[in-house]
Amino acid sequence: MDNILNKLGLNLDEKTKLADDSIFCFGCHKELSCYNTCCGGLDIFLTPYDILRMKNRLGMTSAEFISKHTEPVIHGESKLPFLKLKLAQTGSCSFVGEEGCSLYDDRPLACRYYPIGFGVYKNDAAQGSDFYFLIKEEHCKGFEEKQEQTVAEWRKKQEIDLYDDKNKVWMDLILNKKMYSPDLEPDEKSLKMFFMGSYEVDSFKSFVFESRFFDVFEVDEELQEQLRSDEEELMIFAHKWLQYALFRMPTMKLRGA
Repeated sequence: MDNILNKLGLNLDEKTKLADDSIFCFGCHKELSCYNTCCGGLDIFLTPYDILRMKNRLGMTSAEFISKHTEPVIHGESKLPFLKLKLAQTGSCSFVGEEGCSLYDDRPLACRYYPIGFGVYKNDAAQGSDFYFLIKEEHCKGFEEKQEQTVAEWRKKQEIDLYDDKNKVWMDLILNKKMYSPDLEPDEKSLKMFFMGSYEVDSFKSFVFESRFFDVFEVDEELQEQLRSDEEELMIFAHKWLQYALFRMPTMKLRGA
């Protein structure tokens, strides 16, 4: 986290660290000279729920969206594949035009947070604690606006709590300390499994319903029917399956066990 803060020119201390009740001034609208400037030249990492919302908005399958609109990134510590939004050749987001974001209602979590940054401590002393900070870029005029809000009010307005809820199981998975063990050397099968279970909800649905999955795992019929019709529940189920498959967490039950 220190490396990220350094790149942003931030020194995190008690003055710059924000809590839910911290107040800040910020506003964004078309009349600002910097409008849309923040939507380019940056890495926007995508969560599973981001991809689900965006691919459905565009009427695409997960595989189609991932192929056309994302780039894979291997996280150095975990050696697992993550996805970031592919930018246009100009360096700007391909979904942003003069009038703003064409996918605004389904924009990614990273865009919803801006200008708030969010971090989680990974060191044992502060494990499980998180914090917020302001991302103040020189070009941004939004901080000159007089619109006051708390961090909690901003989160509610941007529907961040909804996104955090949908991504919770996956976030618990990728923050598991076992992910960052120097002894972890995922093989090709594990990498494909992680990628499908994280991002490819359509492929995971085929995997579940066109295999012996329900002969192996005990899943009641009511939940099976829900998984057929509710992609969001299917996505969360996939993340629970990953917890079991990668770390044998008790999120799934084998038949006869």
